[in-house]
Amino acid sequence: MHASHLDQVHAKINLHAHRRVRSVLDGNYSSIFKGRSMEFEDLREYAQGDDVGDIDWKATARSGKVLVRRYIAERKNNVTLLVNTGRSMAATAPDGSPKSSLALMAAGLFGLLVLRHRDLMGLTWGDQKGCHLLPPKGARGHVELILNTIAKAATAQAAPADLSGLLAYAGQAVRKRGIVVLITDDADLDPAGFAALKRLHLQHEVLMVSIADMEPSAATARSPLDIETGVLIPDAVRRHPAVVAEQAAIRARKRAALTRSLGTLGIAEGRVEAEATMVHTMIGLFERHQHVGR
Repeated sequence: MHASHLDQVHAKINLHAHRRVRSVLDGNYSSIFKGRSMEFEDLREYAQGDDVGDIDWKATARSGKVLVRRYIAERKNNVTLLVNTGRSMAATAPDGSPKSSLALMAAGLFGLLVLRHRDLMGLTWGDQKGCHLLPPKGARGHVELILNTIAKAATAQAAPADLSGLLAYAGQAVRKRGIVVLITDDADLDPAGFAALKRLHLQHEVLMVSIADMEPSAATARSPLDIETGVLIPDAVRRHPAVVAEQAAIRARKRAALTRSLGTLGIAEGRVEAEATMVHTMIGLFERHQHVGR
């Protein structure tokens, strides 16, 4: 029997992040929603990144360890994954992983946090053939359904991506205010997409997870196939110095334009390049989100 997607994600997180780092990630997730009504749950050992205001000094004195109070929300929050599942997600990331695998790991990481904090998770996904919605629920089985859906949708057989259309659809379909996590590759954000993202950000707290592309000229790039067009690119072309330089310049301009756009909106981005650095990227994303959103 194959392990569930959630079990696989949990195993990868345990492999690449020690307990204290995972605790920091958990604490950062807890602080995204400020001002919600909280109820005391239990005590745990202090980890870097915890709010010192949560330290229980009496319990710390008794135990000899620095302990912090944990709370649970008296109301559940909606976390909607907004996943660009166009065929470009089947291409390769800088560490050699399929970008779809990194997108699935990012989605699973949020799923584990949502379940731990007893929140609700939904999914919106799509490509040029259409967009779809799974409403938020809190059961583990529902989170597993979300991950299965992403895995089946983000393949080389999918239609081309339509990030602008997906953002516009989410603005209409995701009604209840919550956290929206946009998981996409290095897709272009055209004026229509920027406008749709701006409207979505007015309705929800938006975070963006970008899955980076492997450079076609990289020594570790295995396939010369352009996954969007199906065209084979000869090595002499994709590794020609002039072509490499032009591609690098184009990518730099696109990244700079996206950074400016997200900065204008006040949306934090985490750019994932490798499975091994996923957890640290997510911690950085949460920290930037707390900074730009306050």
